[in-house]
Amino acid sequence: MMRGEAIPVETDIVLLGAGHAHVQVIRAFGMEPQSGVRLTVIVDRLLAPYSGMLPGCIAGDYTADEIHIDVLRLARQAGCRLIHASATGLDRTSKHVLFADRPPLAYDLLSINVGITPDLSQIKGASDHAVPVKPIAGILGRLERAEAAVRSLPRPASLAIIGGGAAGIELALALDQRNRKLSRFPSQITLIAGGGLAPSLNPGVQRRVRRALSAAGITVIESDRGVAIEPDAVILASGRLIVNDVAFVSTHARLPGWLSETDLEKAANGGIAVRSTLQSADDQAVFAAGDCATMLNDPRPRAGVFAVRQGPFLAHNLMAAARGERLKDYRPQRDFLTLLRIGEGTAIAGRGRYFSTEGAWVWRWKDRIDRAFMAMFRVADADPSDDASAMRCGGCAAKVGPEPLVAALSRLPPPLAHPDIVIGLDAPDDAALIRWHGKADLVQTVDQFRAFIDDAYLFGRIAANHAQNDIYAMGAETHHALALATVPHGKSEKVAESLFQMLAGARRTLDATGCVLAGGHSSEGESLALGLAVSGRLSGPAILKRGGKVGDCLILSKALGSGIVFAADMRASAPAFVVEAMLGEMLISNAEAGRILRQHGAKAMTDVSGFGLAGHLAELLPTDAGAVLKQERLPLSAGVMELAQKGFASSLLPENRRLIRHLADASGLSEALLAILFDPQTAGGLLAAVSPEHAEGAVAALRQVGYMRAAIIGSLVHGAGIRLA
Repeated sequence: MMRGEAIPVETDIVLLGAGHAHVQVIRAFGMEPQSGVRLTVIVDRLLAPYSGMLPGCIAGDYTADEIHIDVLRLARQAGCRLIHASATGLDRTSKHVLFADRPPLAYDLLSINVGITPDLSQIKGASDHAVPVKPIAGILGRLERAEAAVRSLPRPASLAIIGGGAAGIELALALDQRNRKLSRFPSQITLIAGGGLAPSLNPGVQRRVRRALSAAGITVIESDRGVAIEPDAVILASGRLIVNDVAFVSTHARLPGWLSETDLEKAANGGIAVRSTLQSADDQAVFAAGDCATMLNDPRPRAGVFAVRQGPFLAHNLMAAARGERLKDYRPQRDFLTLLRIGEGTAIAGRGRYFSTEGAWVWRWKDRIDRAFMAMFRVADADPSDDASAMRCGGCAAKVGPEPLVAALSRLPPPLAHPDIVIGLDAPDDAALIRWHGKADLVQTVDQFRAFIDDAYLFGRIAANHAQNDIYAMGAETHHALALATVPHGKSEKVAESLFQMLAGARRTLDATGCVLAGGHSSEGESLALGLAVSGRLSGPAILKRGGKVGDCLILSKALGSGIVFAADMRASAPAFVVEAMLGEMLISNAEAGRILRQHGAKAMTDVSGFGLAGHLAELLPTDAGAVLKQERLPLSAGVMELAQKGFASSLLPENRRLIRHLADASGLSEALLAILFDPQTAGGLLAAVSPEHAEGAVAALRQVGYMRAAIIGSLVHGAGIRLA
C-alpha cells in the first residue's frame, strides 16, 4: 500500500534502522497517519530481532520467527515506505542518506536507531577468530556456522565467552542448555569476565548469577581479561591460555563504522550525542535512539529497555517536528527492571541497589512481558477477498485483460499497409518488426504500468527490466529507449526526488544492458508509473511465437508468482522472505537468457507477462499442436503456492481466467494452481521452445550464468490445448 501518494507529500520523515524504538514509531504512524507526512524506513535486514527473547531462542524456548519482527509487513500495514538497502553515510547539508549501490535518499527529518556493532579492536585476532554477539540480527546465523564447525568433534566442545555483562551471562547459560539438548556431549564453557561479573547490577543479582553459573558447571574467570584470540585458544592478559573450539565476544561495542565517521556530534562513549528531545546535539533535523544514542544530560547504560521506553517519545517528537509543534522531553528512569533468563523456565529479576529475586514465576513474568511487546508488531494475514475491488494491483497486473484488449483492437479498422512494417498489428508478435534500410532488423515495443512497490528506485529498475523483455523474446538486443514517466503531484522538490529515483533505477538497468535512454516525457498523475518504448536490433532472423514443433521442450528462464506475491504484499500479508525472493527474480535481466536460448536453437519464444504462463503459452502453440506442462517442474518463487492456497491472487486474475478455454481439461486443477497458471507476471521469464537434444544444455547454460530457477517445464505435443501432468 502506498498511502503517501494519496495526499501530496509535504514532509519526509526517514527512519534509519528498525530497532526497538523505530518499530514503535512505525506502529504509531500506522495507527494515526499524519496528513502530508511520508514515513520511510531504511533497513539492511527485513527481519528485526527482539533482544529480550534472544537468549531464549538460543536455548530453544522460542523459534526464530517468534523473536523477529517482520518489518516489511509492519511497514505495509502502516502505509510506510520501505527501502531495503545498507546506508553508508549522511550528507547533512543537502539532507540525504547515502548508499553504496543506489542514489542518495532525501529527508526532511531523520531518525537513527541502528544499534551498535562489536568493537573488536581491543582483542587481537578477534575479527578473524571470534563470533561477535553484536549485532544481534546476525547472531543466530553466526552461531549455526560455529556449531557446524565443531559438530563432528568426538568430544565435548570447549566454548569461551569474553564479557561478563548481562549479555555474556545469558549467552553462556543459553549455550549450555542448547548444547545439552542438541549435542551428544555437554559443552565445556568458560566465561571470561575481566571487568567483573554483572558489574552494573546489584550485589543480590550478582550472587544469584554466580549460583546459576556454578550449577551449570560454567567456569568463571574474573581476575583476568581476554587480550587475544587464536584459532584454538583465548590468551589472557596474564599470559594464560584458555583452549577452546569457539570464542564469543560480548564486550565493547561502538557505532557502525560509517555512522561513527559522520560529523554528527558524539558523546564520550562514542554514541550519537542527543538532547532530552532525542534530537542530535548539533542538528535539529536528526534524531537518534537506542544503543547508538547517548543523552548528554542524562547518560544511561546501553540496555534494550531504554530503546523500548524511548519509542513513544520519539514517535511523538517526530510528528511534532513535522508539524512545527513543541517537542517533549524524554527522562529515563533512574532504576530499571532487569530480567535475566538463567535456566529452562527460570529467571532472575533485579532493580536498583537492593531488589533481587528469582524463580519460575519470574520467568513467566518475563515471558509475558516479551510476548506482549512482540504481539504489538505481529501483522495478521488479511482476508484475500476483503475490499478486493478497491485494491487494484500494480505492475503488469494493472494491464487491461486479454478479452477487453482483443475486443477493442477488433473494432479498429485494419492498420495501414506499409512495406516497411514486417510484423505489426495485423499479425502481432511480442514486438513490431520494422524493415530499416532495406533490412528487417529493427524491433520495437512499448510497455507501461503503475508502481506496485513504494521504492521508486527499485520500481524503476524492475520496470526497465520488464520493458526490454519483448525485445529479448524476439531474439534481438536492446539499443535505445524513450521514457514516459508519471509522478504524483506535490511540492516541486518532492516531485523532482520521485522522478529522479525512478529514472535512476531505470538507468541502472538500461545501462547494464547497453540500452541508451535517449529521451522521454514526464507528467503528473495520481500514482507513480513508468513506460518505456524500447528499440532493438536483430543480428539474425527474428524468433517468432509460433515457430515451435511437436516434440520441442518448453523452457522457462525465471520463477513464477509475482502477481500473487504482490497482491498479498499489498494487504501486508506476504512474509518478508517471500517478497525478497520475488524481487530478486524480477531484478534479473533476461538479456543473457535471450542470447543463450538463441544460441541453443530456440525455435519459438515469448516472455511471460500480463496474461500469465498459460495465456502466453497459448500464444506460443503451433496451430497443429498442444502442450503438456509438468506441474512439479513449474519453478515457483518462495512461498507462492502457500499464498495461492490462502486465496491471494492478482486483481487481473478473473480477466486472465477467461483464457481457461486454452486448457484441455481444467476440471481436476485446484484453484491455487489455476491462480498460478494465469498469474500476471512483472519482469517474468522467457518461455522458449527448444529441440530436445539442446534443451538440457540450454538449461545448464542458463543456470551457470545466474538463472537458478530455469527449468524444462513441459513439451509441445500432438493434440489441442494445454494439459497438466
